[in-house]
Formats: sequence, structure tokens, C-alpha cells
Amino acid sequence: MGHNMKKIVLLLVIAILVIPSISAEDESYTAHAKIEIPSAKPVSTILDECFVEIDTSDSNCDQGEDMVSLSWWLWSDETNSNWPDDDAKSRANSYKLNLDSQLGSVSYFNQYSTETEAKNNSSKINDLMPLIDLTGEVIIAEGETDIWYIRMPIEMTPLVNLTDDTLLYIFLSQKNAVDHHGRVINNLIYDMKPEVGFGIKDDNTTSVEWIISSEHLEAAGVDLKQDPYGWQLTMAFFGALESDNSTEQLLSLHHFDLPAKSQNVDSSSFYIPILISVLLAIICYALISQSFRTEKGMPKISSEWKNSTTLEIEIQSFSQRIEVKSFKVDAPWKMKNNPKSRFIETEQIVNIELRFKQYEPTGCQIGIQLEVEELGAWTQYLMMDSSKIGEQ
Repeated sequence: MGHNMKKIVLLLVIAILVIPSISAEDESYTAHAKIEIPSAKPVSTILDECFVEIDTSDSNCDQGEDMVSLSWWLWSDETNSNWPDDDAKSRANSYKLNLDSQLGSVSYFNQYSTETEAKNNSSKINDLMPLIDLTGEVIIAEGETDIWYIRMPIEMTPLVNLTDDTLLYIFLSQKNAVDHHGRVINNLIYDMKPEVGFGIKDDNTTSVEWIISSEHLEAAGVDLKQDPYGWQLTMAFFGALESDNSTEQLLSLHHFDLPAKSQNVDSSSFYIPILISVLLAIICYALISQSFRTEKGMPKISSEWKNSTTLEIEIQSFSQRIEVKSFKVDAPWKMKNNPKSRFIETEQIVNIELRFKQYEPTGCQIGIQLEVEELGAWTQYLMMDSSKIGEQ
């Protein structure tokens, strides 16, 4: 097997491990509506994320024509609102925003605190645009259990080398959101879905299907069957050019309305090629994974609960040196310790303990950022079931 072919297979294996599987929803589905993902917005377009004040009276979140303006709501506990606020609190935490009910509306522009910073940084990449070629469709699908969800089969190709921490945020928002108290917020974000695991090197094409599952939508209070109108999808790539990794910024932005009217779309035209691709990937993985791991040094990772707040992770290296860069955990879990980055020499087994502040009854998802010599860097995800260990 040639060197290039092995690289392709490695990417398939990593994609299967990192990206949420198609099996998250029923393989057989009905496509009620679909839309092609439009081209990226001009580089001058700024993504404005506005955290709305508790009384929703301020109009600072309404921005100009060269902006995609989205709103976050933080105050459901304080106001007994049925709007979701979990993702908003997570996003506010990433900005280190103090959640004070006296807070007025606060905006971030392309993840910067001022519009001027955003414009100055976007001007640096103007001559290089587009940086990412993304094509695909968004499908409003219904599984066998009569639940509607969103499928996004895409192909994307970076046109320049990007840094390892490049990340896609998929935001689902509603143009005119009304809660059960009658309050109104424009362009309110109901769900945020981060994605990693796609190719970041120049001319490296990734074919994948992203899914916003019915569980995600239900938790966010979204029912596309009963309330199909006024929904928007925003796809924002954040990262940096490998040639200028000092400036993290918005690399590509897609923003469009979701289709609302039911269309008699034959799902077989989407389902069969996807199924074939998945089956081929599984076959390739089964045939060569063991020999390829030994030859190229793919690490073996396992984990188990030591007690209700301590997780032991075992990482075994093979023929290549490994760098364990960092650990991240999804809310509501919070780490008590923060293991430092470390190297694992060849043919070694290392045990690392993750200690959490408290036990949570929900599943615990851990992201381990790894770098293996000759293979590059990626984030390996582990999902641990905590329901069986109970509080101790």
C-alpha cells in the first residue's frame, strides 16, 4: 500500500473517530426539504455575537448591513423563560464574560471585543479569499421515529494551510424568537455545534456529513415539524493561517435560511452514496488498522472510572513519539486538575488521571489533543458513561 493511500486511510479512520457518526440518527430517513449551502460571505462581513441584557430592552444587538448579527440569551433561570441558555453560558465563559444580571448587552465581532479589531484582521486575508471551498446541502430529515433533525452532507477543501486549532461553529438561530412570556429577540441562537476533524492542509478535501441530532434540537426546544419557519443556519470557521499563526480570526462565513416548505425529496439519492462511503471506510479500517497502527505509530487510548470524580486514561505509544497537548471536557463536567502537556516516548504506556470538581449524571465527553510524529495533530474524543457509577 503506497504512502499516499495510507494517508487517505488514516484520515478516514480519524474522521470516523472524531466526527459524530451518521448512526446518531436512523440510517433510513425521509428528506422533507433541502437547500444547497450558499457561497461564503465576503471577507468584509463581520459575525456579531451579541449577549442580550436581561430585560431585552436595549437595541445594541441590531447591527449594520455588513454584519451577520446573532443573539445569545443568558437569563432563563432568572426570568423563568423557555429560551435555551446552556450554550449561551458556555459561549460567555469562553469570552470570560461576567454573568451579572445588571449587565447591558455586550457584542463580540469575529470573536474580538471591538469592530475595529475585527476589520483590521479581516483585511489581512482579503487578497487570499476564499480560504475554504465548501459545497454541500442542508436536509431537513425525518427518521423512523417520526422525529425531525438536520443533516449536512458536505465536501470542503482548504485553499491554504490552516493551523491545527481551526474550528467550525454551526449556529442554529431563529429570526424572531418569542418565549412563553411574549418577549422577543431577533436572531436568537438556539443551538451551537462545534466541529473538528476536517482536513486543514492546502488542497486536502474532506467529505463528511454533519448532523444536528433530534436530541440536540429537543434539548434546545426546537421542533422543526411543528414550527418550521424563520430558522437560520450560520457556519463560521475560526482559526489562523499556518503562515501567520499569531492572528486567530474568522476564516469563512456561511449564513442562510433553512427551507421551510415541505418538498417530496427522495432520500435515496443522498442515503445510498453516504452508506456506501461509510461501509468502504469501515472495510478499509478493519483490513489495515492493526498493521497500520504498528507501522505508523497510532496510539491506543483506553479509559475507565476510578471513582465518581476521577477518570484514568491509559495512552500506549508504538513506533512514534507522542505529544499529549491538552485535555478538554464538555459541560456540565468541569476539571479540577489540568494535566500539563507531556511527551510519551516510543513503546510506552502512560496513565493520566483526570479529576473533576463534582459528579454529573450525564455522559462525560473528553477531548484529548494529540500530536504524533509524521502523522500530525488532531483531537481524539472519548465519551464516558457516568450513569452506572453513581454518586460516591
